[in-house]
Amino acid sequence: MSLEKLIDLTDAARAGMDDAAFWASCTTALSDVGVTGVGYGIIPYRSDATVRGFTKAGFFRHTYSSDWSAAVEANALVDDDISVELIANGMPEVLWNDDSLLEHATEPQQLQSELEGDLGMKYGASLSLNRNNAGQAISGIGLWVGDPTSDGEFSRYWEAHRSTLRRLSFAMDEGIRRDHMSLLVNLTPREHDCLSYLAIGLRPAEICWTLKISEKTFEKHIKGAKGKLRASTRDHAVAKSLVLGLIKP
Repeated sequence: MSLEKLIDLTDAARAGMDDAAFWASCTTALSDVGVTGVGYGIIPYRSDATVRGFTKAGFFRHTYSSDWSAAVEANALVDDDISVELIANGMPEVLWNDDSLLEHATEPQQLQSELEGDLGMKYGASLSLNRNNAGQAISGIGLWVGDPTSDGEFSRYWEAHRSTLRRLSFAMDEGIRRDHMSLLVNLTPREHDCLSYLAIGLRPAEICWTLKISEKTFEKHIKGAKGKLRASTRDHAVAKSLVLGLIKP
């Protein structure tokens, strides 16, 4: 079953299916191995996260419960998640029920851990998935496993399914990075064009002439792209787009 699911997911990543269908195929494959909820994220630049926080610096999509979404502050979904910090710092795997993780946690991180425990999210794991050659574009996944009721039960589950879950998670990450990054950042064609031309060094006036648009329209597209990319400047938006593979000048 595990090999079949992995082949199906790898084929799905290469089949040219739309974003929603690919996301559904990924979460279904993980659900079939006992995963209750999935949280996938990618941080283009680790240094950006250090300054602005993980939520503003990166992009995150999840299937966690509505209670979790309501309880965790929308503008700081993963800023106080100790596992996100550890994964971003290079730890390959974090088991959520490992109490030693909180020994050096900040008070907000401890509070978020307690909150998630109250919501039944005690058992699960966060996995480091990939970085590009420059060590940027860090991606990771959180796998909430809701059925276990004890540490021993979760330990047996993780021993039995760890390899399968890792393979499925890496296949999901590969598909998102290569073909489905718009699951996280959905640029319009014109936003994409403007950023691509900026990346190769064209000035705004040259881009307006090339695309046959006004300067006002150009600025509108750039503003939209900056908002979607959570970028503070035009250059910041271009840099994020490049490292995420959203544009390929």
